[in-house]
Amino acid sequence: MTATRPAWRVLLWPTLGAAVLLAVLLTLGTWQVQRLAWKNAWIAQLRAAEALPPEQLPARLDDPAPLAFRRFAVTGIYRHDLSFVLGVHERARRLGAFLVTPLVREQGDPVWVVRGWVPYEAPRAVPNPEGTVTVTGFLMLPERRGWFTPEDKPQERRFWAFQPDRMAEAAGLPRTTNFAIAAIGPGEEPPIPQRRPPMPRNDHLGYAITWYGLAFALVAFWIVWARRLLRDERSR
Repeated sequence: MTATRPAWRVLLWPTLGAAVLLAVLLTLGTWQVQRLAWKNAWIAQLRAAEALPPEQLPARLDDPAPLAFRRFAVTGIYRHDLSFVLGVHERARRLGAFLVTPLVREQGDPVWVVRGWVPYEAPRAVPNPEGTVTVTGFLMLPERRGWFTPEDKPQERRFWAFQPDRMAEAAGLPRTTNFAIAAIGPGEEPPIPQRRPPMPRNDHLGYAITWYGLAFALVAFWIVWARRLLRDERSR
């Protein structure tokens, strides 16, 4: 007499696979919710800083962390020959990066200035202001490299995360600030480099809804599919 296989066993491996995929989708959705809270707090900091007049950047800042996102004005002369391109960012369906140039001051170490977005195919083919300039922007702290951050190319002056010490070494500068000033909003410079908008985009809610929606669709699909499979298995 042949033993009858329980109908539920046909669902075992498909269910395990669906559970793993569901866990991934829920994790991604939760991560986007966390990113949404972080971005909202960041925008709140930026709005608070934007309401205050910019301060003159002091000659020395031993601990810039408490001043992150504060607006400062800094005066000096650009060293365009030591410019770097940073990261990869898309604007108007074009790939590009941020142009970072050291600004030499009369007092204090050279300060890194994130001048704005430039097209990836010609990052340094931009107008370069000569002489003394004054830049106003937010104080930007160093960035951490992640697991999936590509390798930097110091010989090509291309970095994927803002790391002032490594950039100073690649530029042959004995010392620079351990922060940058990210120029924002419209200014005297031409459209390229495009400066950072005053407020960053906040699309994390849409991303979270997408991941959670896919998780819901997966559960709904599994229920319909499992009921049909069980019905067919029992009919045999």
